[in-house]
Amino acid sequence: MNAPLSEKQRRKRLLPTAFVGAVLSGHSVLGLAVSALIYLICLSGAIVVFAQELERWEQPAGPVLTSVTPAAIDRGLSEIYAKAGSAGGAISVQLPSGASPRFVLIGGSVEGGSNKWIADANGRLVEPVAHPATDFLVALHANLHLPRIFGLAVVGLIGVALLALLISGVLAHPRIFREAFTLRRGGSLRLQEADLHNRLGTWGMPFFILVTLTGTVLGAFLLMFGGMAATAYKGDFRRALTEIVGPLESREDRKPAAIPSMAPFLASMKAREPAAQIQSVEIQHPETRGQSITMFFEGAGRLSHDQRYIFDAGGQVTSSPRIQPRSLGTRALLSLPPLHFGWFGGPATKIAYGLLGIALCVVTSSGMTIWFARRRDQGRPVPAWERFWTATAWGQPAIFAFVAILPLMGIHDHSLFAWIVMTALVYAAVCTALPDKIFGVAFRWSVALLMAVLAIAHVMRWIGTAQDSMAWAIDTAILAGAGLIAVSAKRRRCAA
Repeated sequence: MNAPLSEKQRRKRLLPTAFVGAVLSGHSVLGLAVSALIYLICLSGAIVVFAQELERWEQPAGPVLTSVTPAAIDRGLSEIYAKAGSAGGAISVQLPSGASPRFVLIGGSVEGGSNKWIADANGRLVEPVAHPATDFLVALHANLHLPRIFGLAVVGLIGVALLALLISGVLAHPRIFREAFTLRRGGSLRLQEADLHNRLGTWGMPFFILVTLTGTVLGAFLLMFGGMAATAYKGDFRRALTEIVGPLESREDRKPAAIPSMAPFLASMKAREPAAQIQSVEIQHPETRGQSITMFFEGAGRLSHDQRYIFDAGGQVTSSPRIQPRSLGTRALLSLPPLHFGWFGGPATKIAYGLLGIALCVVTSSGMTIWFARRRDQGRPVPAWERFWTATAWGQPAIFAFVAILPLMGIHDHSLFAWIVMTALVYAAVCTALPDKIFGVAFRWSVALLMAVLAIAHVMRWIGTAQDSMAWAIDTAILAGAGLIAVSAKRRRCAA
């Protein structure tokens, strides 16, 4: 009688050793090829989750509001139209909400904002909107500051590579789920990093796949949409957009007419959608008889944040979710941004997304550390590449903090230039004679120091004038992060 197969033998039949080895080899090669870009996109993405809070942090002196009256909206629209004129063919207001308690007026399209102002409760313009550090991080995450279409393509390909790494990581480790709670500490560096890499990869797998898939699909759609608008619609992006989200305005009539009061439109919206929260109001072709009023709202229990009613100047509804219901595909597409960034469940969801985003950065970094340790164990160390990765993993957080300090010094328009120069200097440090044992420690201390300087400089700049308590909450979080990194640097130095 044949002896029963052991568990190891059964697993071997399910995933042959040669297959596992090939997948692991491919996993390593792909990770080495794109790890720096994956890390950069993941790190910036973990911060961009809090983009609305960071915008408030950069301008904490703006009035904090919970609601505004129709009369304030009317006055605000008049003021922004007087300032911006008919630039862009539209004027709009963003109403206060829980995530962004600001009253913002925009001259031009909602996507533009060359004339974008924060207003007070009476609709008076207070100060221009300016959050250069947040804008820098958003653009870095979205397209790496490359030309838009090319940058979207690169980020999309990086998303595909990350998805391939996640799948190959599971296939390359047949026991990854069985050992989900194994975390060996105190042994070799390679085993510690391997356990950290595999455990975080296992626990965070649903989130990692969710954000990777939504980001990749969103990037691919924007890339295809840009190509479609440029070819089929001869560059008319607004016309192309109507094929997806429906009509954006009513009929065009250039005869002069006054901008109507918003009170009847807001009352009509309240009657039609009692549970809806109106997010913004846009007027296309203001002061003409063909002007249209679009009310963007968020429906209860819906992920899609781009629902709208369109009224003509007389108050007649020309388009709405009831008149022209969207297809399942369109609703799924419009749910991608809130799913990708965690903008659907309140502060707790954002914090979870931020922490899991940092976990994905740790998974990426530990994967590189495992490969370096394996090379050392094989007698083939690559110290120059280890220093390069240290400069990437710890240099970029330091550079982000430095870029955020610049606006506090009155430097608002040179974030990208500063990032390029500082990145070049960080990688130049790889060639210095600083001993390997303290190279990483020095970078950790630099991150902790710059983060502390950022928080303290922000407090000194806005103390006495800040009206938004979110500023102090974020400063506290930055100081706490600086303290944790300083502790890790001290332990690392003792270990060295």
